[in-house]
Parts: sequence; structure tokens; C-alpha cells
Amino acid sequence: MQTKFRGHGARPPEAPGERGFTLVELLIAVAIIAVLMAIAIPELLEARTRAEMRSVVSDLRSVHTAFKEYFIDHNEYPDGGSNFNLVNFNPLTKLGYYRGLVTAKMIGGRADGYDAPDDMGTNQEFWLEMTLKRDPTIRFLVADSDDAPLGGGVEYDGVYVFRNGVLEKM
Repeated sequence: MQTKFRGHGARPPEAPGERGFTLVELLIAVAIIAVLMAIAIPELLEARTRAEMRSVVSDLRSVHTAFKEYFIDHNEYPDGGSNFNLVNFNPLTKLGYYRGLVTAKMIGGRADGYDAPDDMGTNQEFWLEMTLKRDPTIRFLVADSDDAPLGGGVEYDGVYVFRNGVLEKM
């Protein structure tokens, strides 16, 4: 015999086979979600770092080209002394060779170091080093030199990423 349920605000009795989740089932579901998040969040952060690194490398290729064009026009690279600004890359920016803002993505909003050694004559080589703000374990080298500190005496020409102890051309 089936009874009709009447009453305001009261719940009808559960039908056989219908029940809610137990506390253990809910805890297991929460634990599974926590494990998935523990895996996904670091992957997401690494993907963001890789994307920013690709963006920086693209901009640094423009910096490398700007140095080369400057050399063609002036027969030397900007002096490593007081002539090169680590924040805005003057004279490259002032003379229109470079228009980017790659330093905004670097620690301190600037390059770590620059030099145009004159061991081959008047400033016929250069190196520029920077450290990524998002991940300080990632450093960049833009060079046409065998004197770059990250280069260890080897001739480098182009844009390189130093990560996990390895200097890799990009």
C-alpha cells in the first residue's frame, strides 16, 4: 500500500535504492580532486613560463638584429662602458634599431650585464645577459662574442637560453 506524502517542508521517505553520499565517498572525491589539482597547477605554471620564454626569445632576436644593424652602420657595437643603458638599451632604442620592452620581463626591469670587448679591435663583439623575472633559473644570452660570462670562452652568435646548467641556442 502506497501512502501519499503531505506536509509542507517535510521530506518524503526515501525510495528503496535511493540514498545520498556517505562522508567517506565525499572525502574520496575531494582527495581525487586535490591530487588532480596538484598535478595540473604546476603544469599550468610551467606552460605559462614556456610561453613567456618564447615571447622573450622572439624579442631578443630583434635585439640581436638591432645590434647587427648598429654594427653595420657604425662599424662597431655600442661601447660597454657608459654608452649602453641596461634598462632601455640606448643607443639601440634612441637611434631606432630596437623598439621593444623586453626588460619589463626581466628581474629588476633591466639586463644583468653588457659588454663590447675590444680584444679583437674596437668593439667588434658584444654580449648581453638577462634573467627572467617569472623564473630566475632561466637566463638569456644575446651575443656575438667569445667573452660572454655564460659562454665560458666559446664563440656564440645569436640568442641563447641558459636553463638547468645548459646553454641552448634558440
